[in-house]
Amino acid sequence: MIVRDKETIKINIPLFLLPPESREENILNIITFRHVKETETAKERISSLLERLKNKDIGWTEFSR
Repeated sequence: MIVRDKETIKINIPLFLLPPESREENILNIITFRHVKETETAKERISSLLERLKNKDIGWTEFSR
């Protein structure tokens, strides 16, 4: 049942993430936004780690440990 015209999706959120006084019948506003700079920083960090792994000389003896 749609309560409001703009209601388009229902999601399950763990109870511990909701305000303590929240109840089942409450309407909550949830705002999300992208962290463009943090995303780019993470991509660079992961790319660097992958490059280090590619260039690392791993012998078969290291796999048998």
